[in-house]
Amino acid sequence: MRNLLRRIVGQTGDLEHDEGDETCIYAVGDIHGHADLLSEICARIDADIRKFRPARPIQVILGDYIDRGKQSIETIALLLCYKIKYPENFFLLRGNHE
Repeated sequence: MRNLLRRIVGQTGDLEHDEGDETCIYAVGDIHGHADLLSEICARIDADIRKFRPARPIQVILGDYIDRGKQSIETIALLLCYKIKYPENFFLLRGNHE
């Protein structure tokens, strides 16, 4: 996982927080077709970003976007909108349901 985060963040050093380091990573997983919950989570992340203003906020969505919920299409559409809006800061990883 550390190697994956290093590639996403573009760091080669330690991933521990350093004085002056302003990269903030938000990880979300197992959405399973619940677009309403995804929307709420993203709103909370956006509020956190507005409050703390990290220089480089990174959002990583860990897969399993579809399957159990009734809003699979809406979930994928919302994720793609975020990827289009934040292409350098929003990453989608594939889970076993994709």
